[in-house]
Amino acid sequence: MTADDKLEIRESLRERLRFLESRNLSIDASNCPDENEYASLVSEMHFNVVMRERESRQLVEVREALDRLCDPDFGYCEECGESIGLARLKANPQALFCIICQEQTEQAA
Repeated sequence: MTADDKLEIRESLRERLRFLESRNLSIDASNCPDENEYASLVSEMHFNVVMRERESRQLVEVREALDRLCDPDFGYCEECGESIGLARLKANPQALFCIICQEQTEQAA
C-alpha cells in the first residue's frame, strides 16, 4: 500500500466521520394533530434510535480505523495476517479481516 493509498483511505474515513458526527435524527412529537400522526412519529423515532445505535458503532469503528492507519500492520488481516486487499480497504476502510476470514467469521456466527 502506497502513501497515496493511505492518504485516500484517511480522507475517506475523515469524510465518513464528519458525516456521522453531523447527523441529527431527532423528532419533535409534541405537536401531533391526531393519533395516527403520533403513531407514525413514534415509529419514526424508534427507527431513528436504531439508526443512532448503528451510527454510534460506526463512529467507533471509523475512529479506530483512523488510529490503526498509522500502524504498520494496517491493511493486514487480524486473523491470518495476509493482506486485506486495497480494493476492500478502499470500499470498507474499517475492515479488520481479509474477505476469506470475514466469510468464515460470518459463517461461524
